[in-house]
Amino acid sequence: MANPIRARQLGDDYQKIFFWLKACEFLEENSNIDTISYEDMELKSLDDVVIRYKQPIKDFKGNLIKREYYQVKYHVTYGGSITLDNLMDPKFINASKFSFLKKVKEASFSLNTEDEPGIAILVTPWTIHPNDVLSTSRLIDTQDGSFRLETLFDEKNKSHVAKAREKLKEHLDVQNDKELESIIKLIRISSDSSTYSNLVNLLNSKLSSVGLRPINATQRINPYISLLARLFQEGKTKFNKEELIQICKDERLWTGTNIMFSKEVPIGIRSFMHRARNMENNTSSMICLSEHFEGRHLKENFGWNEDIKRKIDEFLTQNLTEGGSYCIHLDTHSSVAFTAGYYLDPKSGVKAVPIQKGLTGREVWRSDSTISKEQYPQWKVNQEVLNEDGEHIAIIIEMTHSALEEVENYISDKGLSVKTKVRFYFEDGPNASSIQGGVHARHLANEILRTLKNLPPEDRKKRYHIFGAAPNGFWFILGQLSRSFGQITLYEYDFEIAQEYRESINLP
Repeated sequence: MANPIRARQLGDDYQKIFFWLKACEFLEENSNIDTISYEDMELKSLDDVVIRYKQPIKDFKGNLIKREYYQVKYHVTYGGSITLDNLMDPKFINASKFSFLKKVKEASFSLNTEDEPGIAILVTPWTIHPNDVLSTSRLIDTQDGSFRLETLFDEKNKSHVAKAREKLKEHLDVQNDKELESIIKLIRISSDSSTYSNLVNLLNSKLSSVGLRPINATQRINPYISLLARLFQEGKTKFNKEELIQICKDERLWTGTNIMFSKEVPIGIRSFMHRARNMENNTSSMICLSEHFEGRHLKENFGWNEDIKRKIDEFLTQNLTEGGSYCIHLDTHSSVAFTAGYYLDPKSGVKAVPIQKGLTGREVWRSDSTISKEQYPQWKVNQEVLNEDGEHIAIIIEMTHSALEEVENYISDKGLSVKTKVRFYFEDGPNASSIQGGVHARHLANEILRTLKNLPPEDRKKRYHIFGAAPNGFWFILGQLSRSFGQITLYEYDFEIAQEYRESINLP
């Protein structure tokens, strides 16, 4: 059994690290966050970390949010999980009297105001138990961790959901579904959050990007944990941006540097909510496409070309100006990243560079360097003629994962008339660190361009079907170079269910 004193200390430190992660979002140049608080006193029931926005943001369902109240609950081991019963158990959040749900109820009158609507977010490294009603009845939305109200309030009286609904009403001492909904709609569950060490590493990767000094891993003391503890002792728990920067300057933690150039405007495209829910805080403009998706899958009533491609084009046309410089966040499907690059090709008059997330945090993938391609791992290229009378060209890019077998299965299953299969791969095989930044990505994309230009003239007129696995920064850069490809069909790989490729966007 874990030492209870050590467990409590780790929990407190985990909360402080989470505060600084949110502070990094706060310190972004174009952040929409007005203030950030630690152990906030406004709503004592939900006080761990509180974010207040200058202008309300919208969740993926269109609901306005002005305040976010985070309850950060760390667990030393993975011996438990989130269940409906746990949400009704005070011990689950290390409380003596009130469960997380009752704390939300206590705060609901404040959170449900029209002028400053708020939500309560439970943050925990534990996951939802696969056999619990939360999972089996799909009560929690994978997009943002909210309760799926249309499922919870299904008007059935004898289902598992109906039993869960009655249990919730009894626990919260409410009389009807309307009262219950007014509480449940405020909740978000951020499950499967990072382990303690991963959270520290994630923070360290973000600090320098907003002008803060990275944590020295060779030292035992984490200055950010110590600083927040001291500020709490002094009664300083709520900060605006200027106050927090001055405090960091006083403690010699402020460097003032940023990964973006001053002239660059941050924009974003999002189709995944996980770890991108606060993109609004880091961008001057962004588009959220998540309402069109259920997890990674496009919902049945939407089309990749009719809806997704059209909205990408409209967003970029309306929000980017010729001669401008932009950094683009791409928390999205690879097809969307490629398409954004396609529309922002060199002839667009817009200078745009992707921001790539990786193991060491965010990095702007610039490609304007004189480093020669010989300094980086290069493609191995294999061309194979499958059918001399084929009408299509299959392009396979294996950067982070293998794709050859799945593509061959797709071609066979769909009866795709492929003349030539062109495979790009690394001698040492695919892995997460096979690409070394924007310069490397540009060299690799240029090599693909040169290879395809050397195909026979009749083949260059055929439709290119592009499959593969690579970081979105690479797909964006390849998209910028793809205007000369002619007709293009992009594909998404279904990692979760079918484990197969599915057609997505056609270009132009």
